[in-house]
Amino acid sequence: MSIKTKIKNDMWRWNYIIPFVKKYQFEEKGKIDVIKHVISTYRKIKPIKSRYRSVGNDTKELLSKVDIIINSDSRFVYFIDTAKTIAVQGNILSNFTLDYDKIVHGAFKDLPIDGNCETKSIASGIEILRNRIVKELGIDHRKKFFVEILEKPAEHFDEALQRILFFNQILWQTRHRLNGLGRLDKILADFYYSDGLNKETAKEIILDFFNELSKYKEYKSDALMGDIGQIVVLGGIESNGEYFCNDLTYAFLEAQAVLNKPDPKTLLRVSHKMPDELLRTAIKCLQSKTGSPLFSNDDVVLPCLKEFGIDESTEYCVSACWEPFIVGKSMDQNNIAVFDYFPALDECLAEDYNSWDELLKAYEEKNKKRFKDFLESVDDMKWAKDPLVSLFTSGCQNKDISEGAAKYNNYGITTVAISNVVDSLLNIKNLMNMGISIQDINCNRNREGLSKHFGHDEDDAIELTNRISLGLAEVACDFKNKLGGTVKFGLSSPGYNILSKHSAADLSGRKEGEPYNTHISCTDACYTEVVNFASKIQYDKQRFNGNVVDFFCSNEIVSNEKFFDFMKAAIRVGFFQMQLNVLDSKTLIDAKINPDKYMGLIVRVWGFSAYFNDLPESYKDLLIERAIAAEKTV
Repeated sequence: MSIKTKIKNDMWRWNYIIPFVKKYQFEEKGKIDVIKHVISTYRKIKPIKSRYRSVGNDTKELLSKVDIIINSDSRFVYFIDTAKTIAVQGNILSNFTLDYDKIVHGAFKDLPIDGNCETKSIASGIEILRNRIVKELGIDHRKKFFVEILEKPAEHFDEALQRILFFNQILWQTRHRLNGLGRLDKILADFYYSDGLNKETAKEIILDFFNELSKYKEYKSDALMGDIGQIVVLGGIESNGEYFCNDLTYAFLEAQAVLNKPDPKTLLRVSHKMPDELLRTAIKCLQSKTGSPLFSNDDVVLPCLKEFGIDESTEYCVSACWEPFIVGKSMDQNNIAVFDYFPALDECLAEDYNSWDELLKAYEEKNKKRFKDFLESVDDMKWAKDPLVSLFTSGCQNKDISEGAAKYNNYGITTVAISNVVDSLLNIKNLMNMGISIQDINCNRNREGLSKHFGHDEDDAIELTNRISLGLAEVACDFKNKLGGTVKFGLSSPGYNILSKHSAADLSGRKEGEPYNTHISCTDACYTEVVNFASKIQYDKQRFNGNVVDFFCSNEIVSNEKFFDFMKAAIRVGFFQMQLNVLDSKTLIDAKINPDKYMGLIVRVWGFSAYFNDLPESYKDLLIERAIAAEKTV
């Protein structure tokens, strides 16, 4: 067991501050600055403890003591007491979406509360909080939202949104992180129609809902400022094979376009069956330059989920960025760790091989061994009891979700550097064909003339990518975790600018400490070529935990009718997922020099959006480099 895992598992009386300080370790201001933030956080945030310690009792005590903040200017009531939290044994579940449908179309008190004393304590704490809010509201008209919020299903559109906000704030208050929002266009559809709303009125209400969720940015941010995970999933293929969308699908996208904030964000499930009008609305939303929506291609994603054995594949949402997740039936932790493809190649380069085929075989064996060991270390994670989430998850009436009571109990791995490894191996092959030995290649990794292959529509690059990922898939398919689940992985990860800092130079053109390549991208390939490449990558055999094509495009390109044609064709060709930054290098360069002029500039990073000014300098530099490269390619 690693020291990091042991700290997370066992030092629960002190590690409760980790979610609140994790982002500062990536700010690149040095260890002293991080220590200052740790000390400051210990002073600011205190765990609330009950007399008889348990997760349920501590949560009840917390909800009875949080400060209630009522904003008189808001349509909704939404608050988090950022000075109070809980400290519990084990790792608290994160990166998931609560099944809000259970308390929108049903009553909270109809959930299996009587299952055990822990769920009873949770329910009691929630009722105490509700009663405190009702008392605080007095004669405020919003009191109507709360009087029967636990006892009856919602009856109106705004009431349903208030319920989601209420339970969302409880999740954040109890240290759950990266909390998704679900398929809200589908969940809220009947309220929209029964209330007789039109799209414009709904958009206004949704915008108020989004503005509430955008509060507490610093408190909510996880590994980087803006890494919050409040994602709304829209559209999608239904079980009957038809494409689902409605007025709310459009209203959410239009609200996103005028929100002008990085979070919440939207993901649109696309298909060749979707209406052209919806795709045009999504493209218009992209032009608002908030990084939303991310596109997830049901034509490619759904077959992978079905092959994996997910019965409810057409109901998938995503964890926080892009990892498919089944709401209400899963405890899947889809962003549990990051695996690096490069160290195995780094080891190989220090050895001697007579041929490239021999080198490749050695790399595959080392990489698979590293992945197997990596998964064993991941399975050392201990999960905190979670009676709150158990209440919202089917199958957890008599057993806690942390003990494997849900239908799906899988882990999700994100990966970095496969593109650097593919480029390196193919460049090494060319060098060896020129008669250069492995020793000489290793002695001069920063040589000139190294080519990009990953992302180009080249048979060798596609075949090698699939071969390497298949090696990991074989390991993944044989893996069983302690909860009875398995593991899935993908080719996208937030770690490309983190793990690389301590990595030696490779043979892709990347120098020591420089970032790995971003997701599925290529700095010298055109958009259509990258999409063609992505469409030929194999995502079956548990390789579907996020595979994102990542583009930089100027507003001129996105606003051109040809971009609509490109997106339609790309969906049909078959990318897995796609996200875009609609920005130019000139703006980014000026923003770095004159940050005060660009306080509201939003960029897409990892799988979320953030204010450019909030990012560490190395991330700003990488975004600028990629924007320049994209403009040269165009």
